[in-house]
Amino acid sequence: MAVGRKVRRRLVVLVGVLLLVGLVDFAPAVADAPSAGGDVSVAQTLGDRELTVVLRRVTSVPGPLQVEVVTHAGTAGGKLTLAVTPTGASSSASSPAPGAPTDRGAVELGAAPGMYSTTLRVDRAGPWELAVGDGQQTARIPFVVAKQLTTPPERFVYGGFLAAGVLLPVSILVAVRARRSAWALLPAGGMVAGLAVAITAAVLSASLPLPPQPGVQLDPDVDTVSNPYALGQPLISDFSRPPVMLGLGGAPLTAGQPGDLDLNLTDAATGAAVDDLIIEDSALIHLLVIGPSGQLWHLHPIRIVPGHFRIHLTPPEAGRYALSGELARRGGGVQMVRAASGFTVAPGPTGNTSPAHTANPVHLGDGATAASTAVEGTPIAVTTTAATAGAPITLTATVGNASDLQPWLGMVGHMIVAGPLPDSDADIGTAVQNAQVWGHAHSMGGMSMSGTNGATSAPPMPNMPGMDHDSTGSSMPGMSDGSVTSAPSPGMNTTNPGGSMLMLPVNGDSAPDETVAAYGPAVPFTYTFPAPGHYRVWIQVERNYTVLTIPVVLDVAAGVAR
Repeated sequence: MAVGRKVRRRLVVLVGVLLLVGLVDFAPAVADAPSAGGDVSVAQTLGDRELTVVLRRVTSVPGPLQVEVVTHAGTAGGKLTLAVTPTGASSSASSPAPGAPTDRGAVELGAAPGMYSTTLRVDRAGPWELAVGDGQQTARIPFVVAKQLTTPPERFVYGGFLAAGVLLPVSILVAVRARRSAWALLPAGGMVAGLAVAITAAVLSASLPLPPQPGVQLDPDVDTVSNPYALGQPLISDFSRPPVMLGLGGAPLTAGQPGDLDLNLTDAATGAAVDDLIIEDSALIHLLVIGPSGQLWHLHPIRIVPGHFRIHLTPPEAGRYALSGELARRGGGVQMVRAASGFTVAPGPTGNTSPAHTANPVHLGDGATAASTAVEGTPIAVTTTAATAGAPITLTATVGNASDLQPWLGMVGHMIVAGPLPDSDADIGTAVQNAQVWGHAHSMGGMSMSGTNGATSAPPMPNMPGMDHDSTGSSMPGMSDGSVTSAPSPGMNTTNPGGSMLMLPVNGDSAPDETVAAYGPAVPFTYTFPAPGHYRVWIQVERNYTVLTIPVVLDVAAGVAR
């Protein structure tokens, strides 16, 4: 009897230890933290270069961080210096301390457009900053390195299955060796309990709320990134942030001469510098500038210090320029902010410099539903449905005759809308600055194995320096029939037949980058113009690493009174 009691106690202890061990956080069972996400792509207007900086996802810490820089046609070659700096505070000591670069590198840009890469090393989870310098200016890009951790539901799932797996042979062994087979019920009961815990946790895990995500909803630090569940769950809080106030600074700009335009972002409630911007559509800020003659610049200012951004540009002509910025604050949603009065460019030393060459706008509306033009030698046809105020209008730009467009800023196409404007073509910058509507719409476009008009899929892009993966995009997941365009308001999607849909990535996957040339040639946009009148529209797509801007003048008729 004494021996039996001793065996019973040992079995009970064994079952308890196994169940406890199964519920602890053990190394092999890892999963993505909620804030892990996929690759980070950030457009940067660094000096005269328009670049896309791609930070590939870090899968282990410490570990490598692959940095890729995509250049466009006309980008000058040269050397870019890189440095990574941890910026997050931690409740525990870290070595070296945050605030100093921990690794440096360089990317040598060639004359051919494409992707150039290097590898840096990060040694901890938390917020970081990547400095990209060209010898004249330095862009400072914030990003978050997520820690690979096991979520509480996964601990119960893996722990329950581990306990059940260990107790299964134990119950068999006890049943075979023990004099009384009833002893096998004890480990068998533990095995059933482990399975019940694992299955229940797996079923309930999809319905359990995620903790607030550092870097998306919360200001990140080392502690919150390393264990976001330590904050408690659920956390009832308001993550919204006040609007951003945009102020312009820097030396006055002169026509025909390069200069810098400073953007100062302040919190509307406190007046403090805003340094909580998150990457939205592959940029911290989308800056839209419209010149006096109607030329569009879609720029991406570099971050100099918290709340201070800068662009470098050479305005071609004197006059007033309209300016607005699209950005997203952490937990505050997307905002479109305008400079109070735009900015004015003074005449050059020899008088008013001639405006830069731009394609003549095509005119649609007022009975005209189709028009053709050419941009950078590429033939383009633009069509529209009935242009009536208050009803969705579909504008479609067909670029060339092959499916060879590339994603730019995460989208196949961009459409900038301003109006209603005066019919005059003079002083367009002033008219746009004062316009009632200034919108930014996207075309999800889609990958097509056969383009419109019977065009077959485009051949793969030629191999570019630093590219070590397939660029054809022929096996991209998530592609299906249907075409989706989105207006500026979140969730405003409209389906158009005849194309294919570019699905957003999920579960840490990353969207196709600019090396994938398999979209178009038709790029549809759906937008609802709130008022009748004369509108300026600019459609932008990327082809052969060149961003094509298609200007359109659209006359929108008054809607039928209801």
